[in-house]
Amino acid sequence: MSAMASSRAARPRVSRLSWLARLGITAGAIAATAALPLSTGSAHAQPSAHSGPPLGLSITELSQPYATPGQTITITGRLKNRTHHLLSGLSVQLLASASSFLAQTNLESFANGTQSVTESPVSGVAQVKISKLKRGQSKLWTLRVPVKDLNLTCFGVYPLTVQAGDATGAAQASEPMPLPFWPDKSSGCSAARPKPFTTSWVWPLIDSPHQGPCPGLLNNFLATSIASGGRLSNLVDVGSTYPSANLTWAIDPALLDNVSTMQKPYRVGSSVKCSKNRVHPADNQAGKWLSSLTTATAGQQVFVTPYADVDLAGLAQFGNNTDLSTAFSDGDELASRMLHRAQKTAPLPAGPKQLSAVAWPADGRANTALLENLGAMKIGTVILAMPPSPQQGSTPGAVTSTFDGVGTKLKVLLADNTLTDLLGSPAAKSNRAGSIFSVSQLFMAETAMLVAQLPADQRPILITPPRRWDPSFNLASDLLSDTVSAPWLRTASLNRLAAQKQEHVFKSVARPYSKAQLTGKLLREVGALDNRVSLLQSIVISHQLRLYRAMFGIESSRWAGSGIPIAQARLTRMARYVNNQFAGLSIGGQDKVIHVTLGGKVGTVNVSIHSSLGYPVKVGLQVTSNNDTVTATQHNPHELYLVQPQTSTPVALNVAAAQTGQAAVTLRLRSKNGKLLPELQDRPLTLNLSATNLGTVALVIFAAALAVFVIASAAQALRRGRPDGTDPAEVASGPASSSPGGAAAAAEAAPEAGGVASGAADGERNRDSPAAPDRPDNVFGDRSELSTAGPAVSGQGSVLPAGGSSPAVPAPSAFSNAPGHRPTEETR
Repeated sequence: MSAMASSRAARPRVSRLSWLARLGITAGAIAATAALPLSTGSAHAQPSAHSGPPLGLSITELSQPYATPGQTITITGRLKNRTHHLLSGLSVQLLASASSFLAQTNLESFANGTQSVTESPVSGVAQVKISKLKRGQSKLWTLRVPVKDLNLTCFGVYPLTVQAGDATGAAQASEPMPLPFWPDKSSGCSAARPKPFTTSWVWPLIDSPHQGPCPGLLNNFLATSIASGGRLSNLVDVGSTYPSANLTWAIDPALLDNVSTMQKPYRVGSSVKCSKNRVHPADNQAGKWLSSLTTATAGQQVFVTPYADVDLAGLAQFGNNTDLSTAFSDGDELASRMLHRAQKTAPLPAGPKQLSAVAWPADGRANTALLENLGAMKIGTVILAMPPSPQQGSTPGAVTSTFDGVGTKLKVLLADNTLTDLLGSPAAKSNRAGSIFSVSQLFMAETAMLVAQLPADQRPILITPPRRWDPSFNLASDLLSDTVSAPWLRTASLNRLAAQKQEHVFKSVARPYSKAQLTGKLLREVGALDNRVSLLQSIVISHQLRLYRAMFGIESSRWAGSGIPIAQARLTRMARYVNNQFAGLSIGGQDKVIHVTLGGKVGTVNVSIHSSLGYPVKVGLQVTSNNDTVTATQHNPHELYLVQPQTSTPVALNVAAAQTGQAAVTLRLRSKNGKLLPELQDRPLTLNLSATNLGTVALVIFAAALAVFVIASAAQALRRGRPDGTDPAEVASGPASSSPGGAAAAAEAAPEAGGVASGAADGERNRDSPAAPDRPDNVFGDRSELSTAGPAVSGQGSVLPAGGSSPAVPAPSAFSNAPGHRPTEETR
């Protein structure tokens, strides 16, 4: 016996209830189907006034899950009184047969009680006597039997039955126990000890998707699952305990992502208004679980499902190839980073630091469309359920291949359906000792039958539990311990399994639609929402991966079958979230129709883009007019406007009209690719533009007034240019105008002095004062030259300076050039 087997025998085996419990049959059905004669050794229980079988019989421990020569087997169990009265004179005995099962179907019929087997009490094994049992009371019993007394010969699986009853036969019950036998080398049987069959376990770490559109999680179920004793915690702990099992780990990247979220404070809730979701503190178990997983998988083979374990066959069948490919690439990138593996997946055989390029469709079914997609994505291996075999009496090996539809061969690994169904039975989910034992012992018997069918023909075996397997810690531990210790099995990873000899007994491994797929109606609705999510992502500055991942969560294989309503509810919630995001962007204010009147044929209209979102976006404007003669345009029609959270961004539109008229100009938001954002409760902004000639008329009036002003000013300037008090003829003759201090200088001073007083003073100076130097020919004189003169004082004459020699020149007035202020002959 190996060290592992010894360790296995040393610790107590957990008990089993009826084999029928694994099939979910009720107690009444058990009583009805198990009522077989004692002489045949079949399980049965007589009816009583109490509804259901009066005795509850279960096996709680077996010293070793298979028998070998020279060994003594110890069987321990429990007997319970289920009636409302005292039971007395009870005994427990062992029945056996020296004939092994010839086919796997015979084994299963014996285990579920649908086929009787001729058995007799084992000689030399004393019955266990239980004098009495009060109502509801139970007692342990133990049977010991030397293997030689069972008369077992060749390798195979043999029927044993534990039977209990009272002396009258009114209360009886029995429990079948198939027992594999491993003979010694001296056995006279042909192929008495076959070479071990290569056996691979796929160890699944896949959960329901918990990602919604909001940051955080939709629920907090993971907290229980990763805590000590939880489902995911048990799977990691058991898997790490048996490195010699050479497990191949199948991990959903969404699970890694969700547990990683829990390492920091995170929100939990399904409200589409993310702020309403409750904040949970960081989960201390999250980091520990991720660390334990990384340690457990180090050096072992790992492949990852697409993100959220999307329904591969459904997406391929209903045409959403983009989501199919993206879910794979996103999952590979995330898992490689978190598990410290190379980012690029590798075909089998993959290295210990790589992720294997393996696909595992839900329910083990793949249609032709999926096989073609896998070939296009360079995924060279797919795990499927074994199709119905054309061979009779034996199960084909697990390795074959098929063409993928794109010109290359796809390696196909076929899981044994019987083992998958057993591991997914109701009993496999139970924590009751009897159920755990019944599953683990039948598992051993089933693997032995696979080998015993054709012991000389080496055929690999692939074991795939349900994707979201939920065994007890004891059951998971027993299964791996038995696999490692069974002498007819040799554990191996998928790398070694895939290298085994191929069998080509199936015309096709592709299988049509099944109940394990999502419906076409749901997936088409998801595809339509995908387009809106992509549009939303196109205007966001940084892509929000959680939106894509929330969509993958709706497409998860978790919702196939009875989970469709849950997927539909998530789809509705996601649609509401996306609609709310688009509704957070608008143009203008509350008024969606604005009337604008232009005074001319060109102008500018200012509008603004409002955002109530919590993140920045970049959007463009689409501007359309229903009248080609009155249009509004942007400075750069391709410009994108950055709109910060909770703010508004102004946009100026240039309006031009070829002629007077009206136009309704519609403004809508668009993405960088020109796709219009959807119209929700916010309608597009409409500008009702009216172009008139009011501006043109105003310009004409202004131009006419300017012309009159220019003409009048020119005439006035000509008049001001004539010397005061002289004949025009003198001016034309030249001497006066050419002499220094002449009339020209006086004409320069006159407009600067302003007023009657200044004119009189200038007149006196022109006649009596010496000639002044020439002055610049400006309408307004240089202020520096006039800065010494003080202001004129009304009602007074000239103000004499302190010296009294001559009158001071008055300061220039700002109005001295105004029409009507020129000095005249009369004022002089």
